Amino acid sequence: MTGIFNIFKLISSWLGILIIIILLWQVGYIGVATLGFFIFLISICLYYYLVFINSEDRLKKAYTKLYDTLMKDEAIIEKGIDKRPFALFSRRQVFAVTNSRIIRLNRGLLGGFQMRDFQWKDLKDAQVSENVLPSICGSTLTFKGNWMRIEVFPDLEIASKSYKHAQQEEQAWEEKRRIREMEEKRAQAGGIMIGQSPLSSGSSQTLIENNDISKSTIDIADELLKLKELLDQGVLSDVEFQEMKAKILSRTTQNF
Repeated sequence: MTGIFNIFKLISSWLGILIIIILLWQVGYIGVATLGFFIFLISICLYYYLVFINSEDRLKKAYTKLYDTLMKDEAIIEKGIDKRPFALFSRRQVFAVTNSRIIRLNRGLLGGFQMRDFQWKDLKDAQVSENVLPSICGSTLTFKGNWMRIEVFPDLEIASKSYKHAQQEEQAWEEKRRIREMEEKRAQAGGIMIGQSPLSSGSSQTLIENNDISKSTIDIADELLKLKELLDQGVLSDVEFQEMKAKILSRTTQNF
């Protein structure tokens, strides 16, 4: 509703000024009313020129500034600009979704810009919603990071594509964090690795020879118990548990 409210506020402002001019004319202040009417027309023409005339050229310059902020080997996947109803009293902000971060440029009214960004690893959530009168007001796209929030109002198609990529990045980083946590838990639990002789403890690297015939049944049972504890703690998945269990049992068969 923000876009609709801005449109209503702009129209109300112009109508208010026009009503004041008409009232001045009715009470006999013809000269003042005439001057006010001309000022009113000049203001409308100036506003139209600043907002709508050569808007495409100004948009190209804004995208040029956006490209200038890119790092080495960074590529833009999606980019967009706010719909006009969200910037009737200011310059529209530009944003970009790249292969490494989210960027937003706030353009100053008299020139210049202010950039805000955060990397995908800091993304906590991304949301998209269709606004009222989407052909005019577009959509609302929100990126929530660890320390900041970026909100833009582009076309629905651009917002949807950006949202899809954000979801892919979010899932990819969640998986990276999950794997990292598992590796840290494994290191704390004794450093079990698939494909090697399981359960090596201590800071020094201990190599256990394959096909160790002297391995006793008690040692095998201890290893299986430790594996079960790691499974219960969530350090190992069911697939990893079954695979490592099979390796231990296969060595037991070889010993006999």
